[in-house]
Amino acid sequence: MAPPGKSKFEQRKRPVSPQYPEQLTIIDADDVGDVRSERRVRVWPKSVSDIAAWCRKQKLEPISHKEVPGANHFERQQLAALGGVAAALAKRRPGRQSIRQFPEAVRQWLKASEEPPPQLVDAICEDIAAGADPLALIYERIVSGPRRRLLGTFFTPTPVLDYMHHVLRNLPEPAAVADPGAGVGAFTIAALKWWRESEVHAVDVNLVTLGLLAARPDLDRRPSDGLNRSRLRLRHEDFLEWLITRWPELDGARLLLGNPPYTRHQQLTASEKSAARAAVGSLAPGLRSGLSTYFLAASLAALKPKDALCLLLPANWLEADYAKSVRQRLWSVGTRPTELHLFPNDLNVFPGAQVAAMVLYVGPERSRRQKLKVVRVAGDLESGFRASVVNDIERVGVTPPSFSPRKLLASHVANRRASEATPLGVLANIRRGVATGANSFFLRTRSEADELPRHAYLPAISRLRDLIGDDLDEKEHLELSSKGVRCWMLNLQTGDASDPRIQRIIDEGVALSLHKRHLCKIRDPWYSLETVPTPDILVGPMGKEKFRVVVNSVGATPTNTLYGIQLKRRSDDVLPGAISELTNWLRSDIGQDALRSAARGHHGDGLVKLEPGALKQVQVPAHIAKFLEDG
Repeated sequence: MAPPGKSKFEQRKRPVSPQYPEQLTIIDADDVGDVRSERRVRVWPKSVSDIAAWCRKQKLEPISHKEVPGANHFERQQLAALGGVAAALAKRRPGRQSIRQFPEAVRQWLKASEEPPPQLVDAICEDIAAGADPLALIYERIVSGPRRRLLGTFFTPTPVLDYMHHVLRNLPEPAAVADPGAGVGAFTIAALKWWRESEVHAVDVNLVTLGLLAARPDLDRRPSDGLNRSRLRLRHEDFLEWLITRWPELDGARLLLGNPPYTRHQQLTASEKSAARAAVGSLAPGLRSGLSTYFLAASLAALKPKDALCLLLPANWLEADYAKSVRQRLWSVGTRPTELHLFPNDLNVFPGAQVAAMVLYVGPERSRRQKLKVVRVAGDLESGFRASVVNDIERVGVTPPSFSPRKLLASHVANRRASEATPLGVLANIRRGVATGANSFFLRTRSEADELPRHAYLPAISRLRDLIGDDLDEKEHLELSSKGVRCWMLNLQTGDASDPRIQRIIDEGVALSLHKRHLCKIRDPWYSLETVPTPDILVGPMGKEKFRVVVNSVGATPTNTLYGIQLKRRSDDVLPGAISELTNWLRSDIGQDALRSAARGHHGDGLVKLEPGALKQVQVPAHIAKFLEDG
């Protein structure tokens, strides 16, 4: 129970963590009423709350909204005051290096406010010396989670950094490291510690977070930790532009390491999306991409053979249609080690970001083809993380429609089978049925067909759901006719117009202006349909639980709503058995799995669609293929 006179929100106990000891933290009264605010549910170290309280009291002219988009007037007032805190921290650095080396906008920000009392700065310095990162927490304390989303500013917990260090354990020391959207520099500081010679570039458009990084007093404090400020380059620039203009100037093996901004596509303007797509070039993702996907695509496009990247990303690009170009690139760069490290979906790695997280590692090119490694990550933010389940995927064949573990494993199984299989297109001719341009005219009922000469119509089929069985024989077709189904296709030729019965049909079509329709007017004459080989097997292109596969014993001509399969080997003695063998396999669980794997178009209610080209690539097992080829 809260002490007398205290709201139940005014005292909270922080769990024990490696960064901060167990402590009570005061929650400010002006936050208690905002039930949506993360400030109510987060626990802040005392040094962070004290600095935030001091910034609120200053009531300065707010920093420009162009510098920190998304932050409101009150938050930008506090950020202006935070410049005084950064200035005081900068004076605590060993050697008191001149701020003249800071970006111009950062220098102006440092001068905008008075400095806080020394004891407040002491507390922040003590937390930094203890290995914590209060600077990120101060920014989070001042700018609420929803308003940080416009710049995608979410900071990386130390256990995640430790795991990424493990991912990079076999990478030789790079000559240069770039931290895209550096924030307060979690990855920048880590890079300075992990490698003792690398030049580290911190790139960010947010002058406040970049200024907090620049002012860190621990840089140069512990030479044994490798925190040598002379290797740090602060870049107050848009990363996508910097990648085009400055990245190519860096020599030697380079590494892109960081946590790109989690800005959703709804928060990007049309001009921002256009600029991002122009910066990315041929790898540009779809318009529904968030900023992190643009950063990823641009980073992949910028890699030279010796370069690598290791990025912490939201996991939605693994399956989203807008990131198809990115997945295709990762699938095709087979000589680069590529790893997907997937954190548990229910783990909130970034408070307020509301996304599942993953790590993508792409290494330098090698002489031999590399597998795609899919790693399930286990653990939590208290005990740390470790690789749990690891699968190696061969990158051969077409790019899987999704990089979810299930789809990748299905692709792996299909590719393994493919090495012992034959594409269906090698064994059979596959094509759509006849595109009439007007099925209601060119398809006739039995009674309508009986009024014409026998050569003027052919048995036809436009949909398989009318069939009871899986063999469209003469009996089944006559059953359709008796129900009034339009299952007879006009077969009119140029000379047939001399027959009054056929001329009457032609006049009927002209009265309906069918001869002016696109598909009709490009034919000569307009009523003469193309002649297609009669398929042995009919396949419905849409499926949910299964795709319909029907033997075409009556020799019906399908419309373009169906696909036809005609076996290439036409020997009369083996053809019936070959048709039966292939049809039975296509209807089997394994065959249906192969069809579903080839289906690429996703539709409502779980439906998927086959395209003729994809159907040609369906891998037929060796024993079936041998029977179709040899009999």
